[in-house]
Amino acid sequence: MKTFYFRSNRLLWLIVMPMLIALGTLGMGANSAYAAGKQVPFDGFYAGTISIASNGTPVFNGVGIATHLGKGTNEGHVVFTSSPVNCAGGIPNDNTETLTAANGDALTLVSHDVACPIPHLSGWYHGIGHWEVTSGTGRFSGATGQGTVDGNAQIVPGGKFEMHFVGTISAPGGH
Repeated sequence: MKTFYFRSNRLLWLIVMPMLIALGTLGMGANSAYAAGKQVPFDGFYAGTISIASNGTPVFNGVGIATHLGKGTNEGHVVFTSSPVNCAGGIPNDNTETLTAANGDALTLVSHDVACPIPHLSGWYHGIGHWEVTSGTGRFSGATGQGTVDGNAQIVPGGKFEMHFVGTISAPGGH
């Protein structure tokens, strides 16, 4: 009897322990996998002023409100690209936009669009494009997401801008 008990107990340990280790390892990664997986609606509107960086590119600074962030600020840096244009005088660009909540948690998006001149409005451009989440801090750490952006900007020092982001992001805080 003792031999059978010892062998069955040893067999139990050889089967159960690897299973417990595997389940524990899966459990540790579940939170981040869940956070990056479940997508929730995202809608944000920001407006403010434009300055021109020393390299000649626009910098957006404003305030706004977005789902999951609440009221907050934005800071955007534009990089001109060589993407194809779909309008006369269009300016292809990538805009890295950091949306910051009142508590400091931030969501960084990169949008890709072509800014098209608005007829009869000197210096004003309209762009429609797509965006994706590139990073986040606080409850947005590990965030993913994507959507569309629609905006207007007066590309001169002291000019104005407004932009509207619609899409989905991973559930903040993994919930």
